[in-house]
Amino acid sequence: MADPASSTAAETSARLRTNVLSAADTSTSAVVDNDVVKCPICLGTICEAFMTACGHSFCYGCISRHLSERQNCPSCCRALTDDQIYPNFALNQLINSHSEETQRPKSSSIVEQIRNSVESNQALDVEDIDTLLMVLQQKKQAMRSYERRFEMATMRQFLIAAQARKVGKMEVLRAELAMVEEDLAHVTAQLEGGSVRINDDSSVGSTFAKSRLALAHGNPPPAADSGAGPQVPNALTAEDGTVISEPSNALHPVSRTEQQFTAPAPRHHSRRVEEHYVDLENFYFNTRMRGVGGDEGLTEFLETLTTFARYEQFRPVATLRYGDGTSSAAIVASIEFDRDEEVFAVAGVTRKIKIFDYANVIEQADTWNGLAHTAQQRRQRQKLVARQDWWNRDVEENSNGVGDSSTTDAGASVVTALQYPTVEFTNRSKISCLSFNPYIKSQLACSDYDGTVSLWDVSASGTPILNLGEHEKRTWSVDFSHVDPTRLCSGSDDGKVKIWTTNKRSSVMTIEGKANVCCVRFNPLHGNVLIFGSADHNVHCFDLRNPKQPLSVLRGHRKAVSYTRFLTPDEIISASTDSSLKLWNMRTQECVRTFSGHTNEKNFVGLTTSGSEWIACGSENNTMYSYYRNLSHPAVTHKFGNCNPVTGVEQPEDDPSLFVSAVCWKSKTNTLLSANSQGIIKVLELV
Repeated sequence: MADPASSTAAETSARLRTNVLSAADTSTSAVVDNDVVKCPICLGTICEAFMTACGHSFCYGCISRHLSERQNCPSCCRALTDDQIYPNFALNQLINSHSEETQRPKSSSIVEQIRNSVESNQALDVEDIDTLLMVLQQKKQAMRSYERRFEMATMRQFLIAAQARKVGKMEVLRAELAMVEEDLAHVTAQLEGGSVRINDDSSVGSTFAKSRLALAHGNPPPAADSGAGPQVPNALTAEDGTVISEPSNALHPVSRTEQQFTAPAPRHHSRRVEEHYVDLENFYFNTRMRGVGGDEGLTEFLETLTTFARYEQFRPVATLRYGDGTSSAAIVASIEFDRDEEVFAVAGVTRKIKIFDYANVIEQADTWNGLAHTAQQRRQRQKLVARQDWWNRDVEENSNGVGDSSTTDAGASVVTALQYPTVEFTNRSKISCLSFNPYIKSQLACSDYDGTVSLWDVSASGTPILNLGEHEKRTWSVDFSHVDPTRLCSGSDDGKVKIWTTNKRSSVMTIEGKANVCCVRFNPLHGNVLIFGSADHNVHCFDLRNPKQPLSVLRGHRKAVSYTRFLTPDEIISASTDSSLKLWNMRTQECVRTFSGHTNEKNFVGLTTSGSEWIACGSENNTMYSYYRNLSHPAVTHKFGNCNPVTGVEQPEDDPSLFVSAVCWKSKTNTLLSANSQGIIKVLELV
């Protein structure tokens, strides 16, 4: 006969194994099928179960609302009334127990069952405990194995994606490398097939490749042999390859023959390429990937490379002052050349329009530079004497320059002479913009802070010949049409663009904008097309033959658009207070390139273009920035100093409140006029 104690222990062990292995099934068996506890009307768990005479159960609220509208069962459509439904106590109790079971965590119920079985008074032997531990260990390993497989599956998915991307990049890199090798072979063949043969080591591609390789290892690039190439205009090249500005009164000028055969500065070009290598590389591959091989595919990049590498800095030629020296508020708002670019007008917050003769400005600057050069030679001779005679050591401290001059470093020294304008007018209010008539040489238009557009004859008396005053707020911009010289446009803070004619005192058309209009410009080729930028962050393009809706709206800036200019009849440059310039294609209405590097967050800093290649703007760090159209970063910059408003002499300390406020290219030349918020105007030459 079996021992009762052993039989009891065996039953307990079997019970424990059953609880561990099928705890989930045991807990699930107590769960009622969801379809049984679901109301056919609201599809939720039945609340306050009621049963119909036909045997179907519903929520009391659901069946009551149904019977108030229809007298039938929602499930079987049998006739049913309010007195034929009864409480279903059994189903309601089952639903309540089901809710309690589902709200209790499963892991807690399993642990509780095991704890209750172990802590009970039933007898347990070592084998039962070993069995229990073995089952738990197997469950633990199974769970860890599942987690590990999930982690490995996730890692595999990531590695497959990474492999696909790297393979794609490798294919692109191989294609780019093949293209570079093909172009290098083509350029080398062109050089070797010319009248002057060169070795592979001195070829353009080989020298550039060696320079890149040396820089990658931290070594300076190898010196390239001098060869044929474009000279740096208006500059001399020293023996070490640096560019030296040529003074206007050089004692030993270089003849045209010597200039023609002077070797270029290879180190200068190499340094320029290295400084902007990322921009050049991006433009090269963007151009070549959509082009063809040989000369035709390299032409666009070659033009960009040679034009960009040719220029390094702006050389100051002359310096003028807009203010009278008694007030610090002398911000220059606009600079414009006339039709023939013989004179230029300067205007700003002093309400004065000053007309300067460009040839006279350059001639006087040359004269003062010659005097300054002579004085500098005299001071150098005095220094030599002072070194020999110890009692003359104070000569160096007491020797001064000629007149009102300021001398900076050798590369940017320029005399600040007091030059007077040929004509000067005084407006009734602060001036915001100027525009010369492209057909009538002496006709000049200005917009001011009172909302008035005034027409002046710069060859006559100082009284405006016409005042146009329909704007309700400050007028920021005015522009003459290049096609119809009797037509001009203006934009104002009142959100309106007005079209005027010079033979009427009232506007002939008004375009309603949705925000303050900061700038307006006519298309240089199409007289009925104009663009304007506004405080809604957009550039709007309109056809005057249909002014009710715009031709296009160019979106992309994050702040107000302060300036717009036509680079070509189909390309627009826009400036914004988000510290960026954008080049737009009017045909595709897409942003071709974004230029960044200057700082502009609140002030009008000017915008100008030269031909279809160069773009210049001011900045709020008192620096003028120049961009080349195919490169996104500044190509050449020029820093304004903190000048004394009376003497014009630059001071060593910087003033963070100063900014460059106006710029203007002299078309088809390397000359640029720029002015800052101190009223200092500089004539700069790109060299």
